[in-house]
Amino acid sequence: MKRLKSKRTTIPIHKLQERTDLGIQLRYFTHFKKEDMRHLGAHRDDHYIFIMQDNGGSSIVLDFKKIIVRGSAVLFILPGQVHHVPESEQTSGWFMAIDSSLVDKNYNQIFEEQALHQQSLEVNPEKLNQLIKCMELLSGMFDSSGRPSMPVTIIHSLASVYIGLFADLYKCSAPGKDKQNLRPEVITREFRAMVCRQFKTLKNPSQYADALSLSLSYLNEVVKAVTGSPVSYWIHQEVVLEAKRMLYYSDLSVKEIAFSLGYDDHAYFSRLFTKVSGIPAVKFRKYYRE
Repeated sequence: MKRLKSKRTTIPIHKLQERTDLGIQLRYFTHFKKEDMRHLGAHRDDHYIFIMQDNGGSSIVLDFKKIIVRGSAVLFILPGQVHHVPESEQTSGWFMAIDSSLVDKNYNQIFEEQALHQQSLEVNPEKLNQLIKCMELLSGMFDSSGRPSMPVTIIHSLASVYIGLFADLYKCSAPGKDKQNLRPEVITREFRAMVCRQFKTLKNPSQYADALSLSLSYLNEVVKAVTGSPVSYWIHQEVVLEAKRMLYYSDLSVKEIAFSLGYDDHAYFSRLFTKVSGIPAVKFRKYYRE
């Protein structure tokens, strides 16, 4: 009797705790084997990933966006972002996975702000040398079996320095901001963080305004001034991005996905998906799976 293929209902989540009890994992890579890339497949991580490529070329598909990494470059991946590596050419560099709780909140803020237009960054020889020296010091704190030869607190502190170098590179690459008026930035950051956490339960812009103790008109004004788009845009973007992940990486029906994202009316959800993405959900699934 032919065995039925099991239905995929979730996107695989790789947990750092299952690989190490140190909150950090380092690896130097000289190339990505195709079989390793197939084995990993598309997945989420419950932790941060920092990649420093010192040579070669590769590409990473990150939430349906193909990011090209050329030569000496850096890239970060936020917890929860769906990603996989489709190709790699003579690549070498360092990979660091680290528990989110060990990432300084100021650095975390920089990475989250960059996530909207996330790209790899080319690194000049001076900055690359700083990163390599820091990583060599860090890797030297582990013995041949991968266990720490120094107190874990020291390892975590040096890892924070390494992450800080990444954060500084991304901060310097961002457009300048008006330091005289930071309140709109703070409000927008709080709003975006709330959307990421609660988009499945809070759908109405007024709910976010109430939660932030602001009038809806003021919240809209601030968010649009900072990002160029209104409150509703960001709510819909988060919903549709998660829907795209589920359409591609699971076998749930559009109706099941709508319910899992907090929509009782799946027809309304389908219309929303089409409006935001420009393509019906069923066609999106077919197109990206071909």
